[in-house]
Amino acid sequence: MKRRFVNDEKAVSPVIAVILMVAITVVMAAVLYAWVSGWGLQPKNSPTGSMMASNDGTTWDVQIIKMNPQASINSVHWYLMDIQGLTKAEGVVTDIYGYKNGEGKSVIYIDNDYNAKVSPGDVFRFYAGEGDSLADTSSIDDFSFRLKFDPTGDTIGYDVDFSS
Repeated sequence: MKRRFVNDEKAVSPVIAVILMVAITVVMAAVLYAWVSGWGLQPKNSPTGSMMASNDGTTWDVQIIKMNPQASINSVHWYLMDIQGLTKAEGVVTDIYGYKNGEGKSVIYIDNDYNAKVSPGDVFRFYAGEGDSLADTSSIDDFSFRLKFDPTGDTIGYDVDFSS
């Protein structure tokens, strides 16, 4: 068997070759840009939830009824607003986590299932006239409470009103 080489001069023209190289370069640059800038990544979904306020005569409690998905205490911001809608006190849940009455906090977060997440059954407790942020406030009747998910800034559920 004899090998035979065919001298075929057919090839891609130089113009088409240049167009293909430029197109490949543009596509690679777009992929690199998308990867570096984070394009295509979806932000974390905001949780949805519901809360209920109750008063025992000395303190107000806001209990988490539903929270889906449960959110880390590092990513939830709470707000206490007066009757005009101005923020009276606020902070990240981690700032009030683990405190008890008499330890200098006006607002504490009670993590009933000890999972470090805002989840059903957990409670925000308010001590008007005590602690740091509410020492000059004798009553928080007619105030409202709000939770926000920090990564997106979305409000979690609806505001809870304190009304006697």
